[in-house]
Amino acid sequence: MRCNLALGFVLLVLTLGCGGGTPESGGTAPAAETAAAAAGDGSGALAPIIQASTDADAPDRILDPRADELLRAMAKLLAGSKAFAFEAEERFDEIPSGQPRALLSNLRRVAVQRPNRFAADAEGDTLSRSVWFDGENVSVYDRTQNTYARIPASGSIDNALDTLAEKYAATVPLADLLYSDPYAVLNQEVTYSKYLGLHRAAGVLCHHLVFAQPTIEWQIWIESGDQPLPRQLVITYVREPGEPQYTAVLTKWRMTQAIPDNLFRFEAPEGAQRVDAASLVPRQPGVSE
Repeated sequence: MRCNLALGFVLLVLTLGCGGGTPESGGTAPAAETAAAAAGDGSGALAPIIQASTDADAPDRILDPRADELLRAMAKLLAGSKAFAFEAEERFDEIPSGQPRALLSNLRRVAVQRPNRFAADAEGDTLSRSVWFDGENVSVYDRTQNTYARIPASGSIDNALDTLAEKYAATVPLADLLYSDPYAVLNQEVTYSKYLGLHRAAGVLCHHLVFAQPTIEWQIWIESGDQPLPRQLVITYVREPGEPQYTAVLTKWRMTQAIPDNLFRFEAPEGAQRVDAASLVPRQPGVSE
């Protein structure tokens, strides 16, 4: 997971009448689940793979094959979808220096049309902003200030997200799901993974997985059955003072073939002032300036 990408740029309110994914239970279990049940010690658990590091300063990687296969299945579903939309209820810690921790929240809506369109909207305790990518520019609009910025970023969604990260150090964890290869992004620098069992998230039965990387620990709940959608994500910033957490509960998933193109185009409202893009760069949740 690119913890230095994806969470704070926000997206346009959808008019899709989003549906809710699959039922709470039932469906065909993923191949990885079936294989795991037939292997190992009879409990359904596979022995972890320990990969020795060639770097003396890096830890060995302790990886759970079942967790890896379930993450791959989820990433394959998202990568292979021509268009999708979802809603996320976000909660995150703010830990100002020398002050008590505060729990804040936002509601975020996201729409994606592969390979070169996305839009999103976020409203809540910390911001009121939208972002559009139309294949040529990323446009960010702050409704509170009535200001906007345009950033040239032609090409794919991947290129647009990388431009935001490399030029502005934009932080948007949920954007990991938008990449053309979500597995490669999520699995970057993973040193530990484990399958924790079947637990409920967002009202549905899910596979609960945990992962660790050098600067973060994260958990993901992936819907069981034949449509492995991500239903909850928790990120702990273990290198930050107080180890703040970010939680997103993902609901109202809609997998479709196309989203109206006008959803991805931004037209500045009357009286809106254009500003430098740096002034609209989102901050990492839970980390004070």
